[in-house]
Amino acid sequence: MNAYIGIDGGGTKTEGVLVAVDGREIARAVSGPSNLHAVGLKATATSLEAVLAQLKQAARRAGVELRGAGLGMAGAARPGDRRALHALLSDIPGLPQVTITHDAEAALVGGLGCRCGCVLIAGTGAIAYGVNERGESYRADGWGSLLGDEGGGYWIGREGLRAAVRACDGRGPPTALRDLVLSRYGATDVHGLVRVVYEEGFGVPQVAAAAQWVSQAADEGDRVACDILEAAARGLSLTLSAVVRGLEMAEEPLEVVFTGGLLRDRGPLWQAVAGAMAGFAPGARAMPPRHDAAYGAALLAQAMEGTQ
Repeated sequence: MNAYIGIDGGGTKTEGVLVAVDGREIARAVSGPSNLHAVGLKATATSLEAVLAQLKQAARRAGVELRGAGLGMAGAARPGDRRALHALLSDIPGLPQVTITHDAEAALVGGLGCRCGCVLIAGTGAIAYGVNERGESYRADGWGSLLGDEGGGYWIGREGLRAAVRACDGRGPPTALRDLVLSRYGATDVHGLVRVVYEEGFGVPQVAAAAQWVSQAADEGDRVACDILEAAARGLSLTLSAVVRGLEMAEEPLEVVFTGGLLRDRGPLWQAVAGAMAGFAPGARAMPPRHDAAYGAALLAQAMEGTQ
């Protein structure tokens, strides 16, 4: 039986799956991060090699023939990025035909089982991506913490930290985030918080982790935290609406996959964005993913077999 490898490579981890031609999942493997812009080429190569080695071994044990590998990679939206990744993989022996795309396309195909539709991803960052019936694609946001990712975990966490500091100064309204943030970082005042936040090693993942405290405070009725989540929902809704408009799909029946850590539990953000979606895409339906991005990358590899 033939089988295909699918890999979802991100800034936190690299997850791979071995999928039989009949859609059966045979094995999974996980290694470290592989966003080449975040961790560099050497670390990316190390993570990819580790996952590929595990999955090739699983293929041998299962007695299946590898026919292709699909990689859905964060940081691989530009042709130059994909060329760099192809060059890395060219040194790995026994690797079949490789298809490389960005992580949003892999999430779309995994989520829907096909390429036509839209996906909204809200994790550390935020991006929307879609493909219409004419095969035209469109993306919005996903531009990183400095330029965009509005409504993502980093954005929410940063706003929560800033609200806590404003409350400490008296520049902003009182909020439960003040004591919550200080206690989580073991600080007694804003000076202690500054020492933690500006020390080496405190970066995007650490800021994004603060999003959970914003959600906690909002669940307890804190007005400032609720305002942050409402602003995040507006940002995500604008991102998604840009894709829907760009693909001219506003009046069509449309499946939209909601995925990423912030949308996984159908909580307040899911409900707010799904409610807003009714205003700009009345025929659209929000849905959880049928499969993950790694599985979607394997489906892309199967679809691309023999075309390169």
